[in-house]
Amino acid sequence: MPARNDGRDPQGTTDDRPYLFVHSYPPPVLPAGSFPVDNGVRPVPPEVCWYLCSGIQPLTAFQPGEDLTVQVTVGNWQGGNSESIAYLGLWWSPPVSGPLVPDADKFLGLTTVVVPPHGGQVVSDPLTGRIPADAGPHVCLLAQVRHPLDPPGTNVADPVDDRHWAQHNLVALPVGSPGTLPFLASNPLAEEAEYLISVGPVPPVRWPGFRLDGDPEPVGAEAGLIVLTGPDGRELARDEGELSCALVLDGGERRPLEVTVEPAGAVAAGTFAPFEVVQYRIGAEVPAGGIGLAFTGG
Repeated sequence: MPARNDGRDPQGTTDDRPYLFVHSYPPPVLPAGSFPVDNGVRPVPPEVCWYLCSGIQPLTAFQPGEDLTVQVTVGNWQGGNSESIAYLGLWWSPPVSGPLVPDADKFLGLTTVVVPPHGGQVVSDPLTGRIPADAGPHVCLLAQVRHPLDPPGTNVADPVDDRHWAQHNLVALPVGSPGTLPFLASNPLAEEAEYLISVGPVPPVRWPGFRLDGDPEPVGAEAGLIVLTGPDGRELARDEGELSCALVLDGGERRPLEVTVEPAGAVAAGTFAPFEVVQYRIGAEVPAGGIGLAFTGG
């Protein structure tokens, strides 16, 4: 059992403390039994798009300067017969490729949910908050669930390793011209750390995690050219097909970067080509975080 789950067994029936998690998979488009079921064990399986939590459901379209309304699905795998009152918080952030401590000024709302034990799930009441007009054309949503007897391991939003956190980080771009995305590479640690930024097509095993308006079909597409630039506009890396770039980030640093991806070939109407930006801690086996990119056909 991963250490972030405190060595507890989510299938056990004798532990009556809450065992809470933001329900992050399977994708809602798949039939039952065709995908792993989220029982709160982390890190998430490799076929899961950790940056596209299906339990975070925007109910209104994102528009800078307007209210955004979101619901979140919470699960609970405690033993015993008691329901648990869980506290659910929601934040927004600029697109970020790694874990971070959410900013207090980007807090969208707090609510409570009463979740049954033994795998019970509850969809929260809608949470509504204003996204500032200067937020930019894309934002990331971060959700956290907690209980005094089942708090997160840290205040770092880490949807890959911590069941209390989840992230919805998807950018949809029209195909036909280079897609450019500003984002933040983050290091929540107190000390300097080395990370790897990887950009490329999403493996087909993770395609079901992408859900776009109109339900277009995912298609495979190579990247003709990928360019990563730093905050001063200096080119950090350039490659075709896939790109990897090592960065040393200071403790607590959030470094502004920009990636430009040119899909190779046309993307037909009614389809989309999925790509991803993934950040790894050098030497770690699982990603630190990521961003989904969907190039939609016209």
